Amino acid sequence: MGWFGGYLTRAPRPAVPVGAQVLLQDPPVWSDGVPVRLVDGPDGRRLVVFGPCGATGDDLDRLMWAGDLRSLDSAATAWAGAYTLLYGDGHGGQTVWADPAGACPLYTCTFNGSTVWASSSMALAALCNSMPDAGWMAAHLVDPTGWTPGFSAWSNVEQVEPGHRVAAGLGTEPVPVPYWTPPTLSREEAVDRLRDDLAEGVRIRVAGRPASSDLSGGLDSSTLAALAARCGPVTGVTYHPEGIKAGGDVDHARLVARAHPAIRHEFMALGDSHLPFSDLDALPLTDEPAPSAITVAQFTAQLRFLVDHGAVVHLTGDGGDNLFMPPPVHLADLARSGRWLRLAADAQTWARLYRQSPWPLLASAVRRPRTLAGASRPMPWMTDYAKELAAPVTTAYPDTLSMGHADRALLAEARYVGRTAATENQLAAAHGIEMHNPFTDTRVVEAALAAPAVERWSARRYKPLLSDAVAGLLPPPVVRRGAKGMFAVDHHHGLRANLQRTLDLADGRLADLGLINPAAVRATLRRAVLGVDIPWGRLEPVLGAELWLRAAEKVDQWTTWEERAA
Repeated sequence: MGWFGGYLTRAPRPAVPVGAQVLLQDPPVWSDGVPVRLVDGPDGRRLVVFGPCGATGDDLDRLMWAGDLRSLDSAATAWAGAYTLLYGDGHGGQTVWADPAGACPLYTCTFNGSTVWASSSMALAALCNSMPDAGWMAAHLVDPTGWTPGFSAWSNVEQVEPGHRVAAGLGTEPVPVPYWTPPTLSREEAVDRLRDDLAEGVRIRVAGRPASSDLSGGLDSSTLAALAARCGPVTGVTYHPEGIKAGGDVDHARLVARAHPAIRHEFMALGDSHLPFSDLDALPLTDEPAPSAITVAQFTAQLRFLVDHGAVVHLTGDGGDNLFMPPPVHLADLARSGRWLRLAADAQTWARLYRQSPWPLLASAVRRPRTLAGASRPMPWMTDYAKELAAPVTTAYPDTLSMGHADRALLAEARYVGRTAATENQLAAAHGIEMHNPFTDTRVVEAALAAPAVERWSARRYKPLLSDAVAGLLPPPVVRRGAKGMFAVDHHHGLRANLQRTLDLADGRLADLGLINPAAVRATLRRAVLGVDIPWGRLEPVLGAELWLRAAEKVDQWTTWEERAA
C-alpha cells in the first residue's frame, strides 16, 4: 500500500518503516509509494506535498517564500486533487494539514515519548503494538457512517479531525487547530467551480499515464471517463452480468464511449465466481473495515482485469451519490428558519417521491432532523453493551462551524466516504493499481457544500448540480437518465452459495467482544437466503468488521519498523 508519515518533533530514538523513502532526516519524514513534491525555502524551511495536487512549481515556490500560517492554511485547499501538506520551520518543528474532506485521513500515536503521524492507522498500530479499539468498533456497528472524533479502529491511534492542522515545536506538545472555513457560493458559482476542479482533479491523475476508469453508464463514472478521455487514451471498463451485454447501463456506457473516441471500451462479465460472500479469506488488511469486504471476489477480479489491460491508475465514482443525491434533511433547515411555505411545498414533493404522506417528513423536520439524514435505530443484533460502549465515542456531527442540518449531514457523509474510500485504495494497491476517487477531493466537496442546500436537489432532475456541471460533456440521454441499475439480487444468490461460511462469521471476534448477538445475525442471514429483503447496508458492516478483526491479528506483518539513532 502507499502511505506516508513522520515525526512532529525531533526524537531521541526515532523508528522509520523498513523500505520507505526518507525525505527529511531531523525529524524524520518518509513516503512509501506516494507521489511527493519537496520544496526548499529560506532559513532551512521545507515544504512537502503528498499526493496528487494541482499546484505548479511557481505556486509552491511563492508559498515557501511567504512562509506564514495564513498562506499555508489557504494552500491546504487551494488546488485540485487530494493532498496533504507538511511544513518544517527549519528549527525542528513540523506542521501537518489534514484535508477538510477527509479523503486523505491522518492519524497520530505516541512512540518513545514522541508524536508520530501517518496516513495509515494500521502502520501506526504496528509501531505501537495496538489492538483493535472496541469502542470504535461498537460505534462502527451501531452507526457505520457515524463520527468518532479522536478515535480510530486501533487503540492508542487517533485520527486527526479533517480541516485541522497539527503542529509541534521544540518543547511544545502537538496541538490540533482548525484552519478551514467552508465557502459560500451561489448555485451558478458552485457549478462552475465543480466543473473546473473535477476536470483538473482528473487531469493531474491521468495525464501521460496508462489510465482506466469505471464506465457503468451512470452519471458519476461516465463523467470521470469522459474527463479522462480529454487528457489522452483511457480504458473505460463496464461490468455486466454474464450473458447480458445490452440494455440499460451497458447501452448508456456505449453512448459515452462513442462520444469520446479516446475511450477504449472494455467489458468484464460477472459470473458465479464473482458473487458476494465468495473468497472472503482473500481480504487483505486495511486501516479499518473496507466497504467492499463482502464483494471482495468481484473487486479482486476487477483489479486483475485492469492489470491485464495495462492500467496503472484507475478512477472510480465513489462519493458522487453522497454529494449529488442528498436526503431531505434540508427540510429541517427550512423549519428552523421559519420558511413554512417552502417547507410545506418541499415536503409534499419528497412525499410524492417516497410515495408516502408528507406529515412524517414535517414531524421529523421539526423534532428529529437526523432521521431525515438517514439516521436509524440500532439493529436487533446489537447488544446493550455495544450501545453503551459506542455512546461516548460517537457524536451526531463533527464541529462544523454552526452549519445548518443539511450542510452538516453532507459534510459528515462526505468525510465518511472519503475515509472509507482510502481503504478501498489500499485494497487496490495490494494488486498494483493506484486508485483515485475525484468526487472525494476537498474542492469538489466544497463546491457541492457551497451551493445553497435547498438548490442541491430536484424532484424533476437527477443529480442537478453534477448534470449542469457536465452539460456538453456527455450525451444527453446519459445526463437525463435517472439512477443506474442495481444488482442487489446478487447478494441473495451469493449468500445461498456461501451460506455456511457466512453463518460462521456470526460466531467470531465480535461475539467474543460482546458486541453482537450471533443468533440474531444468523436469523437475519437465513431470512435473506429465503429472498426476504433485509437491511444489507447495516448487516454488511457487521460481516466486514468480523473479517477485518480476523485479519488484524497479523497487523505486524503488513508494516515493519526499525529504530535508528537520532
